[in-house]
Amino acid sequence: MINFINRFVRIDGREFAVSRHGRSSSVLLHKIADFIETLSVMIGQISIKGLVVTSMLVLLVLLSALGVVYSSHLSLQLFSEQAILLDRSDQVQLEWAQLLLEQSAWSSPNRIERIAVDQLEMAAPETENIKLIY
Repeated sequence: MINFINRFVRIDGREFAVSRHGRSSSVLLHKIADFIETLSVMIGQISIKGLVVTSMLVLLVLLSALGVVYSSHLSLQLFSEQAILLDRSDQVQLEWAQLLLEQSAWSSPNRIERIAVDQLEMAAPETENIKLIY
């Protein structure tokens, strides 16, 4: 194990290189060493600024996706509420039309005259009892 660890040498404080001297090296260890070396080179090429910019862009994309989902939900909710309110509006319009019809039936002159004669025993005045005021 110590032999394996000694194979890695730090260069410039950021990268790792693999020293391949040793007599009992297997193919698997070489493959792992190649992978670690490639990974360390890739990590050495990543900058903090690029990582921050990428993170911010990913965050903005996620927030945008959440905004789309929320606005879609709100839109469907408002559409449902609009359908309910339109139905209620139709009911109120129908009730208003029925009330206007009932008002015109109750206030017809023939009905008022019939009630005045039958229930209140009223009669039209004689012509000599009528006085015109100008």
